[in-house]
Amino acid sequence: MKINFKKIRRRLLRIIMTIIIIILSGYLFLYIRQEHFFFNPKVLEKDYIYTFDQPFEEITIPVEKDVALNALLFKRKNIPSKGVILYFHGNAGAIHEWGMRAPLYTENGFDILFVDYRGYGKSDGFYKKESELYHDAQKVYDYVKTRYVEKNIIVLGFSLGTGFASYVASKNNPKLLILEAPYYAWNKFITSIAPVPTILINYEIPSYKFLAEVTCPIYIYHGTNDFLIKPEENSKRLEALYPNKIKHVMIKGAGHNDIYVTKQYYNEIKQLLNRY
Repeated sequence: MKINFKKIRRRLLRIIMTIIIIILSGYLFLYIRQEHFFFNPKVLEKDYIYTFDQPFEEITIPVEKDVALNALLFKRKNIPSKGVILYFHGNAGAIHEWGMRAPLYTENGFDILFVDYRGYGKSDGFYKKESELYHDAQKVYDYVKTRYVEKNIIVLGFSLGTGFASYVASKNNPKLLILEAPYYAWNKFITSIAPVPTILINYEIPSYKFLAEVTCPIYIYHGTNDFLIKPEENSKRLEALYPNKIKHVMIKGAGHNDIYVTKQYYNEIKQLLNRY
């Protein structure tokens, strides 16, 4: 039987070209729609009524013309607070869920403000470029300064929010910066979990650059079993860059989303907030 090598080569070339076209189409789709991959909001109706077991105040924070962010300020019960924690949450859900974490912090002396990003919960708009993230984060911080003395403000970021928290801390003078499951840089994190060229990611969010300008103490908490934002590639690299300004604590047995429910984290946060 005579093998037709030319025909085989043509078929292989067609297969290879089809694969290349599929990959390039996927890259193009990601490039155009990347915000829909990076941000996974829960959208709430504007008349949604929040219910929690402790006092809170619903706040609207204007950030641009016709764009306002929805926020919740949880306060200490019948006891003056030592200050406030500005909480930048992760990439999913909305503050009707994130607000459930408030007691952990209010029980340890601080009020806490949770804010929803654009397109999350009852907040307006949707992000189209990286600069808008920083703009909004600063606007929220500016609002907090109208309610609290800056020396009594703690900035806390979880996962996606660690980049915004790092940025705000680098441009202002909070009392403390707390990062939970931080990434070294958002674009590098994305390319570490998916075979995507860095050039296609429009959002750099370089936490490692921001931390160079932070003057307040920095505390990092990261789960040993976090297989999404891996400590070795992210928080430990940040610590190695700034060993004199970062206190890094590994939460044993914790994954990505369950740091805050562990006994170790509770004890660490309690001790930390009692010192401040």
